[in-house]
Amino acid sequence: MTRMPRLAIGTIQPGADLQAMLWALIEVFRRAGLQVQSFLSRSHFPKNPGVAAVTGTNVRHLDSWLMSPEICRDLFERGVNYADLALVEGQFAPAAGEGRCGGRLEPLCRWLDLPRLIVLDSSQIGPCNLPLRPRFGDALLLDRVAGSRRLACLTTELESLWGMPVVGSLPELTRLRRRLECVEPGDPLPPELCQSLGDQLAASSRLERIWELAVQRELPQRPGGCGCLVEIFPKLTVAIAYDEAFHCYFPDTLDLLELRGATVVAFSPLRDEAIPDGTDIVYLGCGHPELHARALSENHCISASIRNHVRSGGRVYAEGGGAAYLCQQMETPDGEQRRMVGILPAVAKLQRSPISPVPVEVTLAKASWLGRPGARLRGYTSTKWRLEPFGPPAGLLAGDQRQYDLIGNASVVGSLLHLNFAAQPQCLHHFFYPQRYTAAATDPWAVAR
Repeated sequence: MTRMPRLAIGTIQPGADLQAMLWALIEVFRRAGLQVQSFLSRSHFPKNPGVAAVTGTNVRHLDSWLMSPEICRDLFERGVNYADLALVEGQFAPAAGEGRCGGRLEPLCRWLDLPRLIVLDSSQIGPCNLPLRPRFGDALLLDRVAGSRRLACLTTELESLWGMPVVGSLPELTRLRRRLECVEPGDPLPPELCQSLGDQLAASSRLERIWELAVQRELPQRPGGCGCLVEIFPKLTVAIAYDEAFHCYFPDTLDLLELRGATVVAFSPLRDEAIPDGTDIVYLGCGHPELHARALSENHCISASIRNHVRSGGRVYAEGGGAAYLCQQMETPDGEQRRMVGILPAVAKLQRSPISPVPVEVTLAKASWLGRPGARLRGYTSTKWRLEPFGPPAGLLAGDQRQYDLIGNASVVGSLLHLNFAAQPQCLHHFFYPQRYTAAATDPWAVAR
């Protein structure tokens, strides 16, 4: 048996926002001298990287839809190596919806034996109209509480009827929440906002009770490991784009690449003149390239370097904003179209009202280095972009609706799906042993001529 303090934290009310309470709780733990590692219960990227601003570490991902219990357990244990506490965030039923695909918090609670902290939005609770009591739960956190009298009434009612202790609360904080809403996507959360949230929760929280919940369950040991590091892998250099424009990656994917012997090096499409020497794969993650479209468009040297990499037989994987950067043109927030790298035969259109990422399962219709025709992939759609293809057909997926969610050719893959390769070992394997294909070396200028 091993002891790893851990908690699941989530909402049960549809539409309730967890973020303010989560950031406040992590700030309170930080003040107590505890390093928190946060996990999302779905493999997509949050709108705002607020957790990183509080913890100093990137959020990690667990996903019951993508991962087997064994892979989930393995990634969890790797992710908490240097943490004092693990927090797994998401939605409990019924907020998570019934019959919907995608990662769910309840299976993770079972697989990892997580104590459950339930966040209730008191503004959604009317007089004598409590939500349906969840089947499982260990303690309650009350959010948006309108005054001390309201807090006392709700605490008495919930503790007596639900049999769960209330261990903390946040008031309405209208002005503070409005400031949180004004933080632009991708921007770090201002430290003073985290501190204000922590001040409010610290005044009402029973931190010692929350900590007792976190440490009360030992994590049963499992026989052996996942066996994923037995194989000796060939040498590989993966160059990842990392700067203000591109910064969204699954940490477990990068960790597993390095654990298998790959050299992971960073470069900046905004500032560098060339990709690193010896690069085998260029990996362009998601981010906000539309906010830096002019600088990206004017860095002709790095664009030429990426094109030459492809022309010489190198491989590329680009996701979300990274795929938009590889297109012929990319639309900016003000409606301009800027010339980009020009490898993918498409124009990247910015969607004005993107929805939450949608879980999808797709089938490869054409061969690429990621897999052969018929291979199935699972991921979450990036609804921020739409690729409008032109020129030779370049869609890699089967079906009319999503064939251009993966676009490219045998050596270049541009994806509007967020693919967590750590959850799909067969795809990670192809980084080292690419799916064999017979194709002439791609001329990145062929479409642009």
